[in-house]
Amino acid sequence: GHRACPPWSLSVHPCIMDALVSRLEAVTARLEAQAGGVSVPAAASASAAPAATGGANHASVSAFADVLSGPVATLVALAAPLGDDMVEVTGLFAQAFTLEASVIACIASCQKPSPETLQLLLTPVGNAMVAVGAKSEGKRTESFHHQKALAEAVQALSFVAYQGADMGMSLPQAHVAEAWQSAEFWTNKVLKEFRATKPEHAEWVTGLKLLIDGTLKPYVKTYHTTGPCWNAKGGCAKTWKLDGNGAPKKAGGPPPPPPPPPPPPLPAAGPPVSAPAAGMNAVFQELNQGEAVTSGLRKVTDDMKTKNRTDRVGLVSDDAAKLSTKPTTGKLTPAATKTPTFALEGKKWQVEHQVGNKTLRIENVTPKQAVYVYDCVDCVITVTGKPNAITLDKCAKTALVFDDVLATCELVNCQSMQVQCLQTVPTVSIDKVDGCQVYLSEKTAETVSVLTAKSSEINVVCVPAADGSASNAEPVETPVPEQFITTRGADGKWTTVAFSGH
Repeated sequence: GHRACPPWSLSVHPCIMDALVSRLEAVTARLEAQAGGVSVPAAASASAAPAATGGANHASVSAFADVLSGPVATLVALAAPLGDDMVEVTGLFAQAFTLEASVIACIASCQKPSPETLQLLLTPVGNAMVAVGAKSEGKRTESFHHQKALAEAVQALSFVAYQGADMGMSLPQAHVAEAWQSAEFWTNKVLKEFRATKPEHAEWVTGLKLLIDGTLKPYVKTYHTTGPCWNAKGGCAKTWKLDGNGAPKKAGGPPPPPPPPPPPPLPAAGPPVSAPAAGMNAVFQELNQGEAVTSGLRKVTDDMKTKNRTDRVGLVSDDAAKLSTKPTTGKLTPAATKTPTFALEGKKWQVEHQVGNKTLRIENVTPKQAVYVYDCVDCVITVTGKPNAITLDKCAKTALVFDDVLATCELVNCQSMQVQCLQTVPTVSIDKVDGCQVYLSEKTAETVSVLTAKSSEINVVCVPAADGSASNAEPVETPVPEQFITTRGADGKWTTVAFSGH
């Protein structure tokens, strides 16, 4: 049967689905068992306070079990028709929720822990969140926008880390809402791309929204309004565990065996040498010795002085030269250079791993084709024709010049870029870019939208017509704001405006 397959194997969809659903069912069963009031086993230490036996704490555990068995399981099922990449990343996303379930159960059973203990408790969830985010890094795939949406949405689970207003984090409900707003930026891209052609992608977006905005946010509002609802009469979170039957128990067991005896000391090879003290304090201590600071220096005899040496030929022996030029083992060797790519694959032009090539030219591109530029450094790329879209990903010190683009010119994870549109482009999207000059013609500037996120040093330059017909004959450079001020008006609504620093 499918149960024998590895939990996250991508070879067979039914295997993944059965394994993940089984895991969700198991965690749900354990949470529901705890919500039913299973107490601490008798063998537990008397110093451990009993688990919560009812009320809001147990209700929160049961409600989160419903989140796992409902919207989370539904989202996993909706990912199956979207391909192996989506099955894998949605599985990691669901795994983060199953790990969060243990944290929810601990919150219901234990007193509020110290920050150090809380960090240890949240580490498995944090690692799972990092794994989800890692799937959206590197080379872009067809599911890139889906992966970015999950990477933002999974941040909602960190509401359990809230410890007070002074930590710079929003209240749990607001935090979940902010995570969904970030995720919705990417789900809108998914809907724009697939809503008309592949409705199963729209169904997946609906499932994700139902989970985060429609289920998790109301859950947090109900049970963790002002922060995680720790059990004031509960046990110690540092020693808390959730056994296979759903009962919280104190971690126990025999102590580990003592370490083996240390190896025998090495024979002395000479008089002991005191280890030098580290840091600037040791330097000042030695200087404060006065005349004694020179007591450890060797005396220079007459035959050691340069003027008395007989071997002053000014040459270095071959052995010494070889020794001085031998590389040290601590230096890193340069990474292997990847094979450059410049080819039309299907309907997409692939330009990858180009370095220092200033003559890259793609001609007569049609609206049914796209251009994807990845990991190029110090290059100049010219595109003629009218592609559907142009994407520059993980590039540096690269310039792009193009005539027209049907949909979007997009830059992601780039540094020190230049982009020039000679005719028209509806949207220029800039995400995680440090330094970019966007040159637009007068005609383009009237209709273009420049969308930026998590970027810095972005400037838009409006270039006048070459015939001098423009009212302003000089290029006009406009910096894109990086700082904003948000204030609340008398009507209770918040308003955000750009901050120029003056």
